[in-house]
Amino acid sequence: MKILVTLDAKNYSKNILKDVARLAGNTLADVVFLGVQDDTASPRQSLVNTLLKYQKDIYSYFSPDDLPYAEFSSDRLEEKGKGDWTISAKGMKEFTLRIKSGSVAKQTIAVAEEMNCDLAVLGCGGKAGCEWDGEMNVPLRIAKDAPCSVLVIKQTKKTNQIVSILDHSVVSQDSLEMINQLVTLNEAGLKIVGVQKKKDGHKAEVEKRMVELLRYYNDLEINVWVKLLNSEEVKPYVTNISRESIVALWMGKESLIKLLFSQSMVDKLLETTQSSLLILR
Repeated sequence: MKILVTLDAKNYSKNILKDVARLAGNTLADVVFLGVQDDTASPRQSLVNTLLKYQKDIYSYFSPDDLPYAEFSSDRLEEKGKGDWTISAKGMKEFTLRIKSGSVAKQTIAVAEEMNCDLAVLGCGGKAGCEWDGEMNVPLRIAKDAPCSVLVIKQTKKTNQIVSILDHSVVSQDSLEMINQLVTLNEAGLKIVGVQKKKDGHKAEVEKRMVELLRYYNDLEINVWVKLLNSEEVKPYVTNISRESIVALWMGKESLIKLLFSQSMVDKLLETTQSSLLILR
């Protein structure tokens, strides 16, 4: 697994480091820290120092015997191209710092695709919806267009329930594992909500899929509840439960949920949720 973490110097970035460390440790993942700056002349030293500090913070969550990452041989970044610098350390797993110039959302999406990442993670402020310093709608644009799953951590408060909204589309094993990790990290219960089109004849198919998922999670000894909704019930239900629960939405290309949730609806969820939102691919 490879995790991309987009970071700046704000508190919403600092506050997600513990969750990133636990997620990386649980999955034994390669980790990429990405910082994005406006100018292209050279990597801004303050941004480099911030990422190096965050890297040491992540390492501090591991005991020396359990740390799967190596130390950097130097703090000097190599220039990969115009407006693109990197440094990496290879232990049992790889840890990379990347500095890019340009738009935060565009560069996050580009790096996620270039480096074949499985998950992109970022925080956001909560004073005015889900804000990112210096650029509007960053989490929304990343969640909408990233080639991988996206975890937006709005607050690091404890939640006791993960609500996964799944329809009858093909659900990947990677997506199920992402949900497993959220349950483990938060020591939370899991509710799986199936979605069917009203009177479309798919009820039996959705119910069969729900039973399969129930067996899958029971085998993992994860407490799980199931619920079945008609498509017109999904939006108000998700809006309501997102205030307290972490919501996981399957948004694959063939997903009914992708049709139900417009860009404005996902934006509304990012504004109203008080915990995290996981967009599954």
